Amino acid sequence: MENDSDFNQYMISFKYQFKSYLRTKRFLGLFLFTLIISVGITALILHDEYSMLKAGPPLFYFYNYLENFSTDLVVIIGAFFGGDIISTDTGTNAAYYTLVQPVRRSVLFLGRYTAALVSSFVIVFVYFLVGIISSFYLYGKVTPVIFEGLGIVVLFLAAAISFASLFSGIFKGQSSGIIVSVLLLFIGFPIIDTFVGTIGGVDPLFSLDFAGEIMYLIFDKPYPAAKVVGPAGFGGPGAAVAAAKVSSFYTFSPTVMQGIGVLIAYIVICGVIAILLYTRRQIEG
Repeated sequence: MENDSDFNQYMISFKYQFKSYLRTKRFLGLFLFTLIISVGITALILHDEYSMLKAGPPLFYFYNYLENFSTDLVVIIGAFFGGDIISTDTGTNAAYYTLVQPVRRSVLFLGRYTAALVSSFVIVFVYFLVGIISSFYLYGKVTPVIFEGLGIVVLFLAAAISFASLFSGIFKGQSSGIIVSVLLLFIGFPIIDTFVGTIGGVDPLFSLDFAGEIMYLIFDKPYPAAKVVGPAGFGGPGAAVAAAKVSSFYTFSPTVMQGIGVLIAYIVICGVIAILLYTRRQIEG
């Protein structure tokens, strides 16, 4: 049956792409990078705030731990694994072998997409694992909310990879899609969030980074208010001029349902466009 054939081709695509990722310097480098960052952040938190954390619940610890770097980590890893899903074929001579096979490009894409998602999750899970171990060290237990957090991580990674795959379909070079994805997710979105949300007072629900914040906000009890308005707090030279231009700062927090909705929208919309780009791209090598 055609469906069985598609499924088998999907599994073959996933299997070989996943094995390929595990053998790359990219995977090993990001794995070690995540491990070092995780241990470093844990050491700093325990050194500076041990007494306060010890007196509080595991929820409070995970909020502090994840707030530090988890969002940045997810978008970086998602960009690295999603930024060349398509260009690995269309921008190299590999296309002459791969794309002439009797496999639908959509099936091939989905197999690679799943391999990128699983590979990315393995790396990000290291960050969570270090937090889980340190939670047992502090409290002798771990909050069950961690499972909700891991579920959101899967959605967040899937959205970041889907977004990055767009640029893999747009650019011919393998590195171009990765670089553009990293710049937009790691630098571009945060800057836009600051001007649109913090200064402009507009809820930045369009932002992937903003939606992904629910990954650690679920550990904050009570859950943060959707919008908080505070006085401008500029310091240093030119503070008076800046304060005159900006009278208030705004702090937005996506609700869990809003965040999940935005992440799913990125997965579906960007994924469909990426598949269309892949399907219509001509072989170039």
